[in-house]
Amino acid sequence: NVCPMGIDIRDGQQLACITCGLCIDACNDIMDKIGKPRHLIGYMALTDETRERAGQSPKSIWKHVFRPRTMVYTTLWAGIGLGLLVALFLRTDIDMSISPIRNPTYVTLSNGSVRNTYDIRLRNMNAEARQFYLTVADNPSITLTMEGVQGQLVTVAPDEQLIQRVYLTASAGTPAATAATTPIRIWVSVTGDTDRIYGETVFNGSGHQ
Repeated sequence: NVCPMGIDIRDGQQLACITCGLCIDACNDIMDKIGKPRHLIGYMALTDETRERAGQSPKSIWKHVFRPRTMVYTTLWAGIGLGLLVALFLRTDIDMSISPIRNPTYVTLSNGSVRNTYDIRLRNMNAEARQFYLTVADNPSITLTMEGVQGQLVTVAPDEQLIQRVYLTASAGTPAATAATTPIRIWVSVTGDTDRIYGETVFNGSGHQ
């Protein structure tokens, strides 16, 4: 008896079996000595055991591997993997988020123009420091200025994020200044690169209650 669990493999599959394979090796040695074919004992799927008991031949390994369910799962996982790979190569290495400062909601300046304040979180996922250029698109009546920065360029350190205070000002009498709210997009681009993203928010005018 070579089984470390003390079971008799001739009784078929048993819960105590640890699939060590010692019985297979011992059986093959005996079959070699008596000149009989090897693999009287071997690993087998339960479906094949049922087929053999019924006097049928076991299925080939390919029929076990290439089952409809296996093929469907393989296709699904391959599709997920391909999608993740495409997303990895297509993603930009910059990110942004916009947080409007609503206390106060807006400020009316002495010249009649209306100003809103925002905190913009800029993230540089590149290994080098980069200059981010901020602008408001599709609304020439709104100008953008940044706190502590001259112009519209701000530098973000490599693999770091920066929260930049931004002021948007709508000229007096313009629709953005007098309306309750105006949808706007703040664009962020990288100097010397094609990376460009935008965030959406609203501009509150004097019509906002």
